[in-house]
Amino acid sequence: MHDEEPTLHFYGGPYIALVPTLIFILLSGVFTIVFHYYSLKALTISAVIGLVIVFFMARNRKQYWNTIVSGLARFGNAKLIFVFLIIGVFTKLLLVGKVGQGFVWLSLMLGLHGAAFTILAFIGTVVFALGSGVPFAALFAALSIFYVPGILVGSNPAILAGAIIGGVYCGDALSPSSQLTNATLGLETNSTTGEPADLVKTLQQRIPWIAGAALITVILLGIFGGQGGTPHSSAALAKFSDPRGLWMLIPIIVVVLICIRTKEILTGLTWGVVVGTVVGLMTNLFQFKDVISIDPHNPTLLTGILFDGVYSMVDISLLTIFLYGLIAIMHASGVVDLICERITSHRFVRTARGAELTIAAGIGLVNILLSGCDLPGILLFGEMSDHIGHAAHISPERRTYLIITVATSFTGIIPINSVYVMGVISVATQMHTKFPFLPVPTPTAIFGATFFSLILTILWLCWVLFGWGRTMEPEVQTTSAKVNSENISAV
Repeated sequence: MHDEEPTLHFYGGPYIALVPTLIFILLSGVFTIVFHYYSLKALTISAVIGLVIVFFMARNRKQYWNTIVSGLARFGNAKLIFVFLIIGVFTKLLLVGKVGQGFVWLSLMLGLHGAAFTILAFIGTVVFALGSGVPFAALFAALSIFYVPGILVGSNPAILAGAIIGGVYCGDALSPSSQLTNATLGLETNSTTGEPADLVKTLQQRIPWIAGAALITVILLGIFGGQGGTPHSSAALAKFSDPRGLWMLIPIIVVVLICIRTKEILTGLTWGVVVGTVVGLMTNLFQFKDVISIDPHNPTLLTGILFDGVYSMVDISLLTIFLYGLIAIMHASGVVDLICERITSHRFVRTARGAELTIAAGIGLVNILLSGCDLPGILLFGEMSDHIGHAAHISPERRTYLIITVATSFTGIIPINSVYVMGVISVATQMHTKFPFLPVPTPTAIFGATFFSLILTILWLCWVLFGWGRTMEPEVQTTSAKVNSENISAV
C-alpha cells in the first residue's frame, strides 16, 4: 500500500471520497430500474452528478478537479481510451464489410442453426478476445460479427448476447496478452521478495479451471441456445447471406495474430483497420465513400466508417474518463488505505480462507460499484488485495487469478449498471435501427443467460470456501515443510 500523505481533504473526513461512487451507483439504479433507461449515457451522467455534488465538500476545490484530471494522466488509463476509439472504427469496418452476412452464408452451408450457431459465436468470441487482450473492446467486435446472423438463424437473443459476453471473458482469461491479467500481475507481489506474480505460473494454475467452465458453458448453450429463437424464412436468410463477407475474416485474423505476437492491441487494431479497408475495397464490399464521406450540400455532415466508428465509442470513453476520476479521488483522499488497515486488523483476515474471502468480497463490491469496468476496479483494489494477501501469505499468482475471476463473474454483469450488459443493449439498439427485425434483450435476461460468468461465480466460491487450488508463497511452504520435518525427527 502507499504510505503517502493524503493530498485531497474533505469536510467530513476522508470517507466523503466514497460519496461520488455511491451516488453513481444509486443514480444508475434509478435510471435503470425506475425509468427503464438502458444506456451508457445514464451511467456517465450519474458519475458526473456524483463528482459535482461532492465538489462542494472539498476543502481545496482546485485540487479536487486536478485530482480528477490526474486519473486520466496515467499512461495505461489514457491508452484504454484510444483502444476504445480505434476498436470503434474496426467494428464499424466489420459491420459495413458484411461479416455478419458472411457468417449467415457459412451457417447455411454448414447447417448451423439456433444452438449450434450460439456455440459458434461463443467459440469465435473466445478466439477474438484471446488475441485482442482487451475484453470490453472485444465485446463490440464480436457483437458486430455474430449478433445479426445469430438472430437470423434462430439463436435465442439473450442467450446469444450472454454467449458473446462469456466468450469475451473466457478468451481474455486464456490470453497471455490480456490487459487485465498483466495489470493484476504487476499489483500482486511476493510479501518477502517483492517480486510480482509470474505470468506462466498464473496461466498454468488458471487455464484448467477456465477450460472446465468453458466446456460446461458449451453444453448449456447446446441445450438452451436455440430455445425461444425464431429462425427467419429461407428467403430472408438468402437476402442477408453474402459469402463475400467472409473476406473480412482476414483483418480479424491479422488483429489476433499481431496481438498475440506483440501483446499490443493498438498495433493490432491499426493493422486490422488498414488491411480490412484494403480488403473491403478490393472485394467491392464497400466503396471509398463508405470509408469517409462529406455531403457537399451540408459540409457539417460527415459520415463513413471512420467518423461513425469513432463516435460510436464516445459514450464508453466518457464513462471511463469519469470512472478514473472517481478512483483518483478515493486514492488521493487516503480512504483506500484507511479501509485496508481496518480490514487487515481482524485476525480472520490473516487466515488463508479469511484473506481470500475478503479479497473476493472486496473486488466484487468494487467491480459492482464501478459498473463492471474490470480494469479500473482492479487498479483500485489491486493494492488492497496485495496487502491482504501478504498478511495471509497467499501466493501472488493465486491472488491474481482470483481477482480476475471474481471481476468477470456475476459482479461484471449486474443488470442495473454493468457496462457489458449496457454495451450489448447499446449495440443491439444501434443495429435495430438498421435491421428492424433485430430484438433487443433486457438486462435481466442477459444476466441470466451469461452462463460462463455464473459458472465462474460458483467456481470462485468453491476456491475460497474449500481451498480448491490454493497456493501459498514458497517461503511459507518451505517453512512449513521444515517445521513438519523437525517435528517428525523429534518424534
